[in-house]
Amino acid sequence: MINKIYKRIHNNYSNFFKYFFFLRYVFAIFLIITSLFLLIPKFFNYEKKQEIIKEYFINYYGLELSNYDSIRFNVFPLPNLSIKNANLKFKNKPINLKSKNLNIFLNFKNIYNYEDFQTRKILFIENDISLDIDRTKDLINYFSKLKYKLDFKTSDFNFKKDDSFLLKIKNVNFSNHGYKKYHINGEIFDKKFTASLKNNNQNLSFKILNTGIKANFKFDEKNLKNSITGSSKMTFLDNFLQFDFILNGSQLEISKSNFNNKDLSFSLDSLIAFNPFFSTNSNININEIDKRLIDKINLEKILNSKEIIKKLNSKININYKKKRYYTNLIENYSSDLNLAYGKLVFSNKILITGGEINCQGDSLIVDEYPRLNLVCLFEIKDKKKLFKKFSIYKNINSDPLSLHIESSINLLNRKINFKKINTGNNYFAKEEDMKYFKELFESILFDESFLAIFNMDKIKEFFLEIN
Repeated sequence: MINKIYKRIHNNYSNFFKYFFFLRYVFAIFLIITSLFLLIPKFFNYEKKQEIIKEYFINYYGLELSNYDSIRFNVFPLPNLSIKNANLKFKNKPINLKSKNLNIFLNFKNIYNYEDFQTRKILFIENDISLDIDRTKDLINYFSKLKYKLDFKTSDFNFKKDDSFLLKIKNVNFSNHGYKKYHINGEIFDKKFTASLKNNNQNLSFKILNTGIKANFKFDEKNLKNSITGSSKMTFLDNFLQFDFILNGSQLEISKSNFNNKDLSFSLDSLIAFNPFFSTNSNININEIDKRLIDKINLEKILNSKEIIKKLNSKININYKKKRYYTNLIENYSSDLNLAYGKLVFSNKILITGGEINCQGDSLIVDEYPRLNLVCLFEIKDKKKLFKKFSIYKNINSDPLSLHIESSINLLNRKINFKKINTGNNYFAKEEDMKYFKELFESILFDESFLAIFNMDKIKEFFLEIN
């Protein structure tokens, strides 16, 4: 029975089986030919093709290939030329690129024929790109104008200024084509970030993961020559910042900025220069401030950041005007600060209820135990009005008071030395008087920290002791 069934199938489908077994040989031959087609190029000497490859990089990618270790042909994942430890330079720009693995993915027609050399895309893996901060726009323009496919994986971008290191962005992955076009991820300040460019590269969104920091940049369509202009909106934790900016080769200008959180609101105009050295010039107008914010400032931690402070060169003008409905002691405040190489020089003018305070001072804040040298003039025209702010009503005469004080304050050890105390009515404090004021000041006002001196309850207790 089985033999009959076998004979019947064989008679009816013999032609089909013959065709099937014939295709088996065809497939085998096809696989062998394809394998040979892809494997034979592995034995070619691609050093002879280096001039063609260099010319292609220049003409299509604007990159000058200077030297490398080797060029080899790879079959997988797609036919490509692998160039090891390649050194490249952006054409006519002082931007250098080092790539451990540079893969040129070939069209099939170019596996053997290099006369009309074309590629599918170029992939850079484990790269190191170094450039001066002034050349940031050149780099952005290069990627935005590039028409040919390019991928970067695990790339480090090193930004410098006059051979001095400024910033490193690590493990950057980037592509200018496909569904991940202009999507960027990497690490900055040892934190992972993501970014994306949209709207013909006019909008940039940026996010540092697990930090609450987000930013959106909108670039102007027509930037000034050699400059990048636009606006930005940033959020970090519960803080909001927006500003306009102009970035050129040597400086960043910030204007029309507003900062807000639950404790502080201010506007800022600032000019940040990168050349010939890093410096800032800023005007800050404080709109609202919660006095409890001062209690949160850790002055000791700030002063311990000496290496950072040494690198800061800043001129800052701060202004504050009390809102009508506020009941603060300070009605108007202006300050000029100049910080250079760790030395702070400043002058303050403070309009308070019933009078005015003018102070000048300096401090070498990078010292191990920094001292603040102060010269202050208190012009109190209405003592009753001033003391009323502290709910002090007894033994107050209406005579104006002019008080001149020179002192030196140890910011960390909570010590003060009075050098001179005198009033407009010919009172000059003697040594024993200044010793008394020193002990009183340190025990009441300066028993916690420098910033705690401005606590209203402490000032009231001090006034009651000396009155």
